[in-house]
Amino acid sequence: MRRMRRLAVALVIPVLVFSVFLVGEVFAAPAGKVAVCHFANHKYVEITISENALPAHLAHGDVLPDDYGNCP
Repeated sequence: MRRMRRLAVALVIPVLVFSVFLVGEVFAAPAGKVAVCHFANHKYVEITISENALPAHLAHGDVLPDDYGNCP
């Protein structure tokens, strides 16, 4: 019985880790694009912009999403 639990845990954990990375890739910005938190109407909204436009957006107060992809 203990052996079955170890086997189940050994199989489930890698599948969960892989699925987290897979979901992150599915919702990632397209190539050449980047997600930013754009400050508009007194709140941040996530938009996708060209990588070339990133410095200008950061210069006027926009920020990058946190490690979890959330805006402030």
